[in-house]
Amino acid sequence: MFCVPFPFPLMLPAHALQAEAPVDVRALAWMQGRWLGEHGKATFEEQWSLQGQSLLGIARTMEGDRSTFFELFALEKDGEDWVLRLRMFGPALDKALRGKEEPLRLKLVEADAKHFRCEGQDGDAGTVLVYKIAAPGRLEAHLTKTREGKVVHQEDYSFKKAR
Repeated sequence: MFCVPFPFPLMLPAHALQAEAPVDVRALAWMQGRWLGEHGKATFEEQWSLQGQSLLGIARTMEGDRSTFFELFALEKDGEDWVLRLRMFGPALDKALRGKEEPLRLKLVEADAKHFRCEGQDGDAGTVLVYKIAAPGRLEAHLTKTREGKVVHQEDYSFKKAR
C-alpha cells in the first residue's frame, strides 16, 4: 500500500469509539484497491472501494484456476455504530457458508489511517477482525475467534498491493 499524507483525522481512542464511530468513512481510503496474497496452494485477492458512505469489498480464493471461496463485505453506519457485514460463499455462489440467514456483523471499535479493528457482538462475541498496513504496499488481515478465553480459530493473511 502506498503511504500518502492523510487529510482526515481519524485516530480515536478506544473509549471514544465505544460511543462514536469514525466521522467520515473516507478516512479508511487506505483500504482501497486490489490486494493479492498466497498461502500454500491457494491464492487470494481482495478488492476494496469507497462508495458513498460505504467501504465495500469482495474477496476470492483460488486453487489453481478454480475459485474455491467468495466473500462480500460492507462497512456502513448502522444506527450509532459502524458495522462490517460479511457473507461467505462456496465456489458457485449458490450456497452461503457463513451468513446464510443473516450476515456476520462486526462492530468497528478502532480505526485510523493505518488500521481498523472490528469485533463480534452477541452470538459472535469473541470474533475479532483486524486489517492493518504492515509496510508500504503491504496489508495484513487477522481473524481470531476466542471462546471461553481460548483461541479456537485463527486466520492470518498478507497482501501485496496490485499495480
